[in-house]
Amino acid sequence: MVTLRERQDHTREYLRSADLRLSAVFERIMRHAFEYSEPLCAGLLLWACDAAGGDARTALPVAASVECLHRFCILHDELQLRPTFVIERETTTSIWGLAQTLNAGDAFFALGLGLLAKDAVDRERVLEVGVMAASAVLLGIERRNRLVRAASRPHTRTGRMRVAYDGTQVLMLSLSLRVGAMMANAPASVCDALADAGRLLGTIVQLQSQARGGRSPLAKRYAAKAVGLVRGIALAPARVAEFEEIAYQLASGN
Repeated sequence: MVTLRERQDHTREYLRSADLRLSAVFERIMRHAFEYSEPLCAGLLLWACDAAGGDARTALPVAASVECLHRFCILHDELQLRPTFVIERETTTSIWGLAQTLNAGDAFFALGLGLLAKDAVDRERVLEVGVMAASAVLLGIERRNRLVRAASRPHTRTGRMRVAYDGTQVLMLSLSLRVGAMMANAPASVCDALADAGRLLGTIVQLQSQARGGRSPLAKRYAAKAVGLVRGIALAPARVAEFEEIAYQLASGN
């Protein structure tokens, strides 16, 4: 059975093999982005497609697209929320500066749109996914807008929790699991349940990113809820076990 890490590697290989014709600077920024953070959205999208009975190979362009849109959101989070929350790792801005970080974010956005229909088998479904992805990005921008306006209060517990429950990770991981199931032509009930599970995984990732020492005491509780949702779907036991391992790894800060 293909592991999450192998699915993430497939995404990297797909992006490397695509004729992107990128500038040298953006190529370096892109490598940096995938060095400090695994392509979790793409990996989970491909997992959901497999788990729902689809062929993940046909979903790979969509997975790469959603991952690029996720990177666009991450870079904008980094730019706008860095004054509020401590980011311990070396960031794109600290290496290449504000202007090139904005360029990279815009490039990821354009790349995500360009990859969406590349090699698409079901173009009508891909168009539906594109509308959903655009809606998720716009919602993330609106939520970030509210956080920026409330910048005078972010150091409070309430401010931190708002980032956890409203953040980019929540939106994009929910989108990834829903889209993966959609690419497998799964019933709406399965798509909805996986989207809810993805929302919980996103909350875990967001909470861990803001917790001291990288571990939130709430993370395992959300992992248990996510696993419970997936167990309620008619999936193969091996797929459920794989999801459980992923959820608790994220809850452990790994």
